[in-house]
Amino acid sequence: MIYRPNSLFQQRFNRRQFMQQLGLGAASMALLSACQPPAAAPEAAAKPTASAAGAATTHSEWVTGKIPSDITATFSYTGWEGEEEMRKWLLHFNKFFSENYPNVTQNADWGVPWGEYWTKLPTQLAGGAPIDMCWMHDTRAKTFASSGWLLPLDDYLAAFEPQGWPDKYYPSQVAAFQYQGKQYGFPYDWAPGGLYINVNMFEEAGLDQPTEDWTMEQFQEAAIALSKDTDGDGKIDVWGCDVPVGDWSGGVYWMVKNFGGDYWDEEVTTSKFDQPETIAAFQWIADLMWKHNAMPSADMLGAMGMGTGLAFSSGLIGMHFALNDEAFVYDETIKDKFRWSVAPSPKGSAGRYQFVGGSAFSIPTSSTQPDMAYELMRFTLSNPETLPISGQMGSQFVSNMDYYEYGLPSPESGVRDAFKHAMYDLGRRDGTFPNYHPKYLEWESTIFTTAFGPLWTGEQRDASVACMQCHEATNKLLAGA
Repeated sequence: MIYRPNSLFQQRFNRRQFMQQLGLGAASMALLSACQPPAAAPEAAAKPTASAAGAATTHSEWVTGKIPSDITATFSYTGWEGEEEMRKWLLHFNKFFSENYPNVTQNADWGVPWGEYWTKLPTQLAGGAPIDMCWMHDTRAKTFASSGWLLPLDDYLAAFEPQGWPDKYYPSQVAAFQYQGKQYGFPYDWAPGGLYINVNMFEEAGLDQPTEDWTMEQFQEAAIALSKDTDGDGKIDVWGCDVPVGDWSGGVYWMVKNFGGDYWDEEVTTSKFDQPETIAAFQWIADLMWKHNAMPSADMLGAMGMGTGLAFSSGLIGMHFALNDEAFVYDETIKDKFRWSVAPSPKGSAGRYQFVGGSAFSIPTSSTQPDMAYELMRFTLSNPETLPISGQMGSQFVSNMDYYEYGLPSPESGVRDAFKHAMYDLGRRDGTFPNYHPKYLEWESTIFTTAFGPLWTGEQRDASVACMQCHEATNKLLAGA
């Protein structure tokens, strides 16, 4: 599962926490857990332990045979995903080691909070910590590769090629983990974004559901029409929409592209935050909150003890922007409270763009078992037996395009066709993401957040002020000042 690096999605709970926030008790959660595919057995969520010594093993097609099958070693890995997301990976990892290297002990450090992960991991790798495999994000890959913390995978990929590599994998995600012509990550998913909509709210307002031909202006008009003051106190308490604001710069990039703007030039040498189109996009977003009162701020929802996902499932938001893997949460939590569906994000004057992104597994240069790490990655991410399980259990589009159907909602959900069109079909056609570069992590966590934070809290209402502040600081960073 992809993690969205922003305050909006930092409020996204894992599935169990989400259901607890909605008031579902232990019995309900146990029932939902029991409904998982057989592969999602609860014991798979436990931290892995060493397999029994001396267990018989034979080399499978998933290992090279260069590593002794009776090797006694410790294999260490780290990642940000929590228990629900880790179930599929632990299932695959445990199978791989028990069948091929039964005397290997897995030293797992998963569930590291997102913000902590990106400060902890660089410190570990810079200090030479023996981490054999790590979770990597497309926004961070070039930073880690340029710092010399990751091994290039090209020799492995050539000598022991994964099934379908690279033609069967999403081109955007293969390229996202390349730096200076080398591959530094094996992508495990492809994550498009779109709109989750409250159908009841649309019908009550007399509005047609969004289509791929909707414009930003029509989206804004609908958001205003859906917003309501339900208790008559003069304050909006049901909002028409939310779009990704906070410190996730990639989440608003598709809107900037819709307006014809950008973050920087193709060579990543000059900022484009001073361009009228870029400024117009950020002003449009700010106006949704502060001029039209059609979108809640994080502070508004925080006072209610919820993020945007919980607000949508509680019937307080009409159009909720989120990634594809949120569908399973809403299928489980909304139930009969209202009818919901999935719709395309709108298009702008410059065309239609849609967020896409993803994550990968990478091998640190400090790994003590790099060959084993590659074998594990290859087994997990290109095996016809593991990929359907990953898609179903993770509610994700796995990185191999041939298995996309396993990431679609169930037919019983009633949103399968709409989801496929809005997320998969249009995401393949219109997907976009910023030109990530080695300084992107530093830029996003300092310059972008500092410049636009006041716009999202309402301390600043003029987007040109935030954009020019970002423009000047970005140019200094790109120039090495």
